Amino acid sequence: MEPRDYRPEPDSHRGRVIVVTGAGDGIGRAVALALARQGATVGLLGRTPRKLEATYDSIVQAGGPQPALLPFNLETATATA
Repeated sequence: MEPRDYRPEPDSHRGRVIVVTGAGDGIGRAVALALARQGATVGLLGRTPRKLEATYDSIVQAGGPQPALLPFNLETATATA
């Protein structure tokens, strides 16, 4: 089987919690939506709350598990002492 022919079983990720970076758009959004369709509870990590909320709404409207919003800018994050 070619990798592009892979089709996961429905609910193959049920019971899993997976954090997706860049979940507001592009590949990150597509991955978050696909994981939610497979039953995963998704943590939506990204720097733009408005985009994360749109992904959140898409997952909930499709009947997926309620995701978690994790707005956070990794580029400007600093460690605290």
